[in-house]
Amino acid sequence: MPLHAGRRGRESVSLLAMKRWIARIIAGLGLAGAILLADAWLFGGRAEAADSPDTATLPAAWQSMAEGRVAIGGDGKDKPGATGQTDARHLDVRVADEPGERAQGMQRLPPAVVREAPIWFAFPQPRRVGWHMHNVELALDIAYVDADGVVIGVERMMPGGSGYGTDAAIAAALELAAGQAEQLGIEPGVRLRLIHR
Repeated sequence: MPLHAGRRGRESVSLLAMKRWIARIIAGLGLAGAILLADAWLFGGRAEAADSPDTATLPAAWQSMAEGRVAIGGDGKDKPGATGQTDARHLDVRVADEPGERAQGMQRLPPAVVREAPIWFAFPQPRRVGWHMHNVELALDIAYVDADGVVIGVERMMPGGSGYGTDAAIAAALELAAGQAEQLGIEPGVRLRLIHR
């Protein structure tokens, strides 16, 4: 048998193996495309959109909430017009100060929005308020704030639960994704202030 015939046989074996790998890659790409098409057809492409929701699809009452900033702790010198140093940390929030906005809260919001957009509930007069977790997908922390801006309690609320609240009248409440209150050092005795909206 001539020497070149053996080399040709090995080359055809490696060419055959390469063709098999190319066929596998094409089949994998075809499967990935089929999965994406199925997602778009069955779910309207929402599987990927859940991580970065289009705000136009969020509830109107949530969209109407003003954006604001809450000071956590500090000496009060970060109020508008004040001068001096402060040791407060700040948290960007949505401000629910109208009845429809307060009723909306975190209901029907995607998890990414709940994690990224805490809500400051402001009441015109201190009052006792009850809370529920219907139509809320993630557990939340809620900090109850008295008329002096001091946190009087923090509670963990679970999806689907109800009967949450405090017996004391509150002037405001701050809702955040579960665990964020502890991460931010929000606990009874800490001062929270809405410093601008």
